[in-house]
Amino acid sequence: MKQLKLLFVLVGCLMTSLSWAQQFTDKPSNNEVKSIIGRDKEITGFGNIDFRVGEVVDQQALIVGAYGGVLINKYFMLGVAGYGITTESKFDGFNPETSAPRELNLYGGYAGMLMGFKVASREIIHLSVPMIIGAGQLDVSDDNYFDLANGDNDFVLESSSFFVFEPSALIELNISHHFRLGFGAGYRLVKGSSLENLDDDDLSGFSGVVSIQLGKF
Repeated sequence: MKQLKLLFVLVGCLMTSLSWAQQFTDKPSNNEVKSIIGRDKEITGFGNIDFRVGEVVDQQALIVGAYGGVLINKYFMLGVAGYGITTESKFDGFNPETSAPRELNLYGGYAGMLMGFKVASREIIHLSVPMIIGAGQLDVSDDNYFDLANGDNDFVLESSSFFVFEPSALIELNISHHFRLGFGAGYRLVKGSSLENLDDDDLSGFSGVVSIQLGKF
């Protein structure tokens, strides 16, 4: 419950910052309909490589991913994203069929739609707030299920899909007109998983983020 309260506070802060960010958009004439994408708006492309270190099954794991899309009027982001667990995530579990205790490993990732905004993006140091809404797939594997000479000993015991919402807040540095570095934190909220060895809380958690962004800014 404490993590959910923190998430709601974070989302509230993001919405407040979004209202502030809208002050940077051009003011339309009295007869013009207000919109994010208008005839005077600038649309450019960008791509990010993300490195996220955070808790997965009560241990630190490295999650690597990328996202990209369009930057509207230098402030609003819209695109797609994908991430995967790149380090071993071993934990003590059991075989769902036999209930025998086993050392298991977790594999998987997630992907979805990217939305977000930047505050004062023309400044050398500014705020970036990407949010990912999507779905993922996880496999719980016993890497010593078989005793084979060729070393192919793993066996997937159970799998599950899930819903994910991951907001982040990054301090970005404008290294050049085409290169930015970001440092910050995010929270991965997982819902709807159906694994017997793990629940949604085991898969949710905070993470530190290092981001490399390329594009036309």
